[in-house]
Amino acid sequence: MKGFLLGLLCAGIAVGVYFRWYHVPAPPAPIVSVDASPKAEPTKRKKRSRGASRVAKADTDQGGESEPVRLSAGDLKTVAQGDDLSTPDVLRLDMSNDKELAELTQDQIDDYFRRKEGAILECISKARPDPETYVPGKVSVKFRIQRAGSVRGVRVEGPAILMRGGLHGCIKGVVMGIHFPASQTSQIVAYPFTLS
Repeated sequence: MKGFLLGLLCAGIAVGVYFRWYHVPAPPAPIVSVDASPKAEPTKRKKRSRGASRVAKADTDQGGESEPVRLSAGDLKTVAQGDDLSTPDVLRLDMSNDKELAELTQDQIDDYFRRKEGAILECISKARPDPETYVPGKVSVKFRIQRAGSVRGVRVEGPAILMRGGLHGCIKGVVMGIHFPASQTSQIVAYPFTLS
């Protein structure tokens, strides 16, 4: 008789566990209110651009600040855009020695370039995805100064995210506007900028 009662008790527990786990009542359905106002047209979802993606912020009403863009390894990869400066400059042979021009010194080049340095730093700032995003690395500006003093050919190297932001076009416009004194030979110069 003890065995029969023990078996009956075990069977009752098993049936109770079965009903508890497999037959849990569904939660009550939420109450939905019906709005009689005309429905607005559904908004189209924007395609998310490849590359940088914004991190969603839980509550944007607090402070109104957005979080910086998360950068991938591809965004930080150094890429170059611009003219090929390895091709030799076309020289005009003039056999008359009526006017010898001196070669530009590095100090002279620095003096003329420094006048436009602020505009180049502004180009770097504008190319960032947003002001809060830190983009590590450096930007290198390389260009050829012709004998007449004008700039021919500009090459910019920097993080891909900045290049996609229009860095090359902006810097090229600034550097092409620099006019150096005439010199004996053409020169290629480079200026690095460390990003901070």
